[in-house]
Amino acid sequence: MGHMEKAAETYAKALFPALQTVSPATLLDLQSAMLDATPDCIKVLSRDGTLLMMNRAGCLALNVPRESGFGMPWLSLLPPEVYEEGKKALTKAAGGERVRFQGKSRSPGGFMYWDNILIPLVTTTAEDGLTILCVSRDITQTTTLRLELEEALERERMLTQEMQHRIGNLFSIVNGLVSLSEREAAQAGDAPSATHILKDKLSALARVSSLARHGKGDDPLQTEAMDLRSILQAVLQPYGTRCTLHGDAIKVAKNEVTCFSLIFHELATNSMKYGALSSFHGLVSLDWKQEDAHLRFNWTETGGPPVSAPPHTFGFGSGLLDRLVRSAEGKVKREWLPEGLSVSLWFPNTPE
Repeated sequence: MGHMEKAAETYAKALFPALQTVSPATLLDLQSAMLDATPDCIKVLSRDGTLLMMNRAGCLALNVPRESGFGMPWLSLLPPEVYEEGKKALTKAAGGERVRFQGKSRSPGGFMYWDNILIPLVTTTAEDGLTILCVSRDITQTTTLRLELEEALERERMLTQEMQHRIGNLFSIVNGLVSLSEREAAQAGDAPSATHILKDKLSALARVSSLARHGKGDDPLQTEAMDLRSILQAVLQPYGTRCTLHGDAIKVAKNEVTCFSLIFHELATNSMKYGALSSFHGLVSLDWKQEDAHLRFNWTETGGPPVSAPPHTFGFGSGLLDRLVRSAEGKVKREWLPEGLSVSLWFPNTPE
């Protein structure tokens, strides 16, 4: 028997033998004196769930005045999130079964978490011979610590996944840029220039990284909005003339620079690995325009590997792109057309 069961048995033995031998007024005083000393929330319920009495800790937890006289349905005091669990527990307890469930209640400081146990007791004072003792113990501290630990572990897992993804992408990008530099040098008839072309492209990637860092606030002196075309040019510069840009002159807030940089860097990386930029003749067109209170982008790929249908599964990169779009309160729509992938994106943006 666990701690909660032992505590409930103790409360039951202390309270209910007296039910047959004392008057209701004396019983109420006895219950109040005994139960107000415990931090556990003690409730006595009828078979149908009517609240017959409750100690001071319970009144404070459920925001019920001591002078209310009780008589209200116990389930009506539960938050909507745990109502169904409470209802199931009450039904089982009314049928003579001992039940335990996890619950929570609202307090001025937020939610409190409870470990609840309902114990049916046969008494002579109840009309139908059954009274239900409900004991609730505050487990907020342990539950909060557990939830925080789970959130921290999930963040750590996601960060590890993202790091592995980015490391893999880095090798893919460099490998693709090496091939692209060799092809551009061969077209120019100057093989040794491939090294210089590659250096220029890697420098452009470094500028994208720097741009993203400054967008996060590393440069406290930079507070002005930035030109959208300049941001996109920095991101797509490593791919040269294979990426074309068309759009209005639009300024974006400093805190949006990182998000846009990462989103279009991710699209370019996926294209380098699987789409138009993986093919020598593949092209990418990126255009944008202001539509009322939204900024719309169209990313269109042509000349890449044949596209017949959407992929059966989406990789981590696609999931990362979706999370980045959601973080900016945007929307994304993908279309796998015969000529290549088309991606439309919308973001809230109020024109200056």
